[in-house]
Amino acid sequence: MGTFKKQVGRYGPRAFKYCDTPATITAEVRFDDNCGNGHNSFAITADIREATGVRRWIAGGCCHDEIAQVFPELAPLIKWHLCSSDGPMHYLQNTIFLAGDRDCWGHVKGQPHSYETVIQFGKNPIKHKFGKAFTKFLQDAKPHNERGAFDFEVLRIDHENRAGDTYKFQPKYTFGGFDAKWYQCPFDDEQEALDFLTALQTCDPQFITTPTAWGEGKERELDGARRAAIWPEATDEDLTAPGLEDRLKARLPKLLEDFRAAVESLGLKWESEEVKV
Repeated sequence: MGTFKKQVGRYGPRAFKYCDTPATITAEVRFDDNCGNGHNSFAITADIREATGVRRWIAGGCCHDEIAQVFPELAPLIKWHLCSSDGPMHYLQNTIFLAGDRDCWGHVKGQPHSYETVIQFGKNPIKHKFGKAFTKFLQDAKPHNERGAFDFEVLRIDHENRAGDTYKFQPKYTFGGFDAKWYQCPFDDEQEALDFLTALQTCDPQFITTPTAWGEGKERELDGARRAAIWPEATDEDLTAPGLEDRLKARLPKLLEDFRAAVESLGLKWESEEVKV
């Protein structure tokens, strides 16, 4: 079965007052693939104009309060706005996010999610911070060096100075086994690299990892979750107890059955006989 390019029903215009201005409102319902995304979707919108003169446009779009006021027969259909033939828009994702207490990165409030590792030698309080890649390289090397020295060669990496450059960059240094471009080298001079290597070999390096960022979390938005799932009767427990995704999937067939009945009650067709290629 295919989708509809355009399937629209219009109601009105009917007279009413918009912000104390005499006006008319026309309601439009549509169930089609006007967006070209491969499914028929339902929308209910309004067009509001001045009642006299050139009937200047005042407002439009999702004026659902005004539609419910002037077209009470359409009010029960507003909940289906943006529902498509396969379910409410982002049915699972939106409902689970709104019902949950995790932020947009998936973290609850106070949950550590970013860490920094520094190197400390024995009881010396000075902590040495390098880039994550080099620190991990040293961490991975340590288990193989518990009974012996960190067996690294100090390597010189020259900058690719170009002919005509007025400034010549000095070489930097790294350890053998840590492949690095000039700008990625952990040491600015050879003696610094040699001193740090000696410390690794003789001063009991400790790798200390601490969190540096924590989740912000968010408040549960249960009314929003009910709207996203088109589940107005859902209890707080329905939305917060474990297994919400399974409950949402289980109710989807009946939800679509009710949605189809609502669409067809307007005289709109549920599916096109034309197969969309």
